Amino acid sequence: MRRILRHAAVAALLASICLGAPAAMAAPPAEPGWGGWLSDKAVALQDGAEKAIILGGALVYQNRHTIAGLTLGCAAGAAVGATSGVAAGLATGGAALPVTGPAAALGCALGGIAGAQLGRPMDQPMQ
Repeated sequence: MRRILRHAAVAALLASICLGAPAAMAAPPAEPGWGGWLSDKAVALQDGAEKAIILGGALVYQNRHTIAGLTLGCAAGAAVGATSGVAAGLATGGAALPVTGPAAALGCALGGIAGAQLGRPMDQPMQ
């Protein structure tokens, strides 16, 4: 008998929570001052973030081949630049090793530009 009463009490509590939640959510905030202002700003930030995500996704989708070419070209160029720097460092007994970082950065820049140029026509096939 106790178990049945306990289950009935839990069911009644859950029902009151579920039925009372929409009414509590629909009520306007009764907090004057900072609470209401912060709530309004949070809603505005959320709306702005949603718009930015949608617009950013559309922009990335329209330029996906250019972005992929840029990324792959940068990786390939950086690998070539770093390999060249290490090879020069081996040939000079380590004197040219400090040049490895700038060589990789230059390779990334040049490879990225070349990759973007290769990917751009795929994003605009009608031009």
